[in-house]
Amino acid sequence: MLPDITNKRFVILGLQGSGKTELAKKFLKAQKNSIVYDVQHEYYGFNRYIVGNKNPDRRMRSKDLSVAELNVFIIQVVQESGQIRLLIIDEANRYCPNKYPLPASILTLNDDSRHLKLGFGVIARRAAQLHTDLVELAHYLFIFRLTGRNDYQFLEDTAVGLGDAVKDLDDFHFVIVDPSRRFKVHPPVPLEGK
Repeated sequence: MLPDITNKRFVILGLQGSGKTELAKKFLKAQKNSIVYDVQHEYYGFNRYIVGNKNPDRRMRSKDLSVAELNVFIIQVVQESGQIRLLIIDEANRYCPNKYPLPASILTLNDDSRHLKLGFGVIARRAAQLHTDLVELAHYLFIFRLTGRNDYQFLEDTAVGLGDAVKDLDDFHFVIVDPSRRFKVHPPVPLEGK
């Protein structure tokens, strides 16, 4: 059973094709008034903001992604409307890389999501590439298979045995790390529409 993410911060991590998007879709479907910041244009049928929506058929490259666009989206669509109850930002490492300051809007969400009555989640492929404040302040971590040396060490620093727990996971299987940093393997997330 998945934990309740209402008014919680969470991070979804894992290699490409491991199941991150499917888990995010499950959360979006379960939460009324949810929206995803859709960088890769993978969330057809969900309430989404398409990055670079002037030409939605074009895949965005890292250099094309605009922190200014993200900030405007968060301020106007999420904060000022007061209607959104779940926000998920896909490919968050592109906007919130480790060792760089967090964008102002993300910093506000990470610090005040509970006050805003907002569930706030980010998705990234690699733990080591995502800003550590997002990971360390998250209520929950949902981690699919990760095999990189830097990710392994990052996860072991988070909880002893976590790196080992995720390195050999099958596709769509994941580990849930709770607020006390205890973790358990979760059954596979079902594919959308099945």
